[in-house]
Amino acid sequence: MDNLFYCLDCRLLSASSGLCPHCNSEKLKELTRKAPVNVIGSKLKGRVLKIQMDSVNVLFVDENKNKYIKEFEFSKLRKVL
Repeated sequence: MDNLFYCLDCRLLSASSGLCPHCNSEKLKELTRKAPVNVIGSKLKGRVLKIQMDSVNVLFVDENKNKYIKEFEFSKLRKVL
């Protein structure tokens, strides 16, 4: 399992733990399993299931309690605070 980090200011994910590549903030925290994330550009919200090299498996639950898993690049996700 690889490590991903999210910025506390802009909430976007990055692979480095130094500075945020989007807003140059130093406030980064590690993304953990079961953390809520949002797919950028949609209203889909889910939880992190597995972190791989450059992708993240996200678990979604719809209104009918159906569960499904989708794989996204980490640049397409945003942390929900």
